[in-house]
Amino acid sequence: MMPQEMAYVAVDVSKASLEIGLYGEQRSWRAANAASGWARLVGWVGDLGRPVVVGVEPSGGYERGLVEALLRAGVEVRWCDPARVRAMARALGAPAKTDAIDVGMIGAFLAHAGGRPARLDPEREALKAALAARRAAQESAQRLEAQAAALPEGPAREALAAVAQTARQAARELTRQALELVRASALLQTASQRLQTAPGVGPLVAAELLAHLPELGRVSAKAIAKLAGLAPFVRQSGAWTGRAYCSGGRPRPRQLLYLAVVASLRAKHGARPAYEKLRAAGKPAKVALTACMRRLLVMLNAMIRDGSAWNPQAA
Repeated sequence: MMPQEMAYVAVDVSKASLEIGLYGEQRSWRAANAASGWARLVGWVGDLGRPVVVGVEPSGGYERGLVEALLRAGVEVRWCDPARVRAMARALGAPAKTDAIDVGMIGAFLAHAGGRPARLDPEREALKAALAARRAAQESAQRLEAQAAALPEGPAREALAAVAQTARQAARELTRQALELVRASALLQTASQRLQTAPGVGPLVAAELLAHLPELGRVSAKAIAKLAGLAPFVRQSGAWTGRAYCSGGRPRPRQLLYLAVVASLRAKHGARPAYEKLRAAGKPAKVALTACMRRLLVMLNAMIRDGSAWNPQAA
């Protein structure tokens, strides 16, 4: 019996609707981005009568219910990076950006690049949500404090300062909730304790890394560096070789790794020896810091993979 051909289904998600199309076909159709629309899509996928993979772009959380419904129905779902999808659209000369065109580009990306598998992980999703809310509260507090400081003494300044204080209190409460979510999960708690044995990695840095890098310990050193945007890309053509550079990746893990490395520069078994060696070799400070961030991430990845604590000799 001949194996059935894979069907690539692309979904462009907006707040109210889903634009759905099958790769290789010109037409697309629309469903509500609600439980009724998700059930309709699940039924349509089942009626295709062949293996199916569904490609979805991250859309600020609007895709969360759809992805969960598909995974619970046993449908394979893959994330399609929006920047790479748009790069493919430019390469293919897409004349405009509409929902129907986006569906076609998502389908082409899914068929040729594969995307990243989506998984059900409610514990990690809850942690990620708490940390995102904490960050939003902190940013609001900082903005309001700056606005209050620019006002003259009086009721208006006091009112803004009070709102900023409320945001600060909310950020502290969300910090407590996030750390409690880690403690409540045996898997996350074990991984967090392991990560915290590394210089510069505290409870919050560990929680952020676990929330935003679920692949930690599951992929190779090169793959984890690429996911965080810390893998150097070489520029070379003929006899000419340009400077390697890092780009793309997830910004939040990169921000936390930067803070961890800066903190570990003061630790006995931290990044200082490697940093000073790179600086002595003539590397700019930013290049040396980036190299130390990549080195730390690779070590953390190996620690989770092997179930081991930080080893200064191996580092």
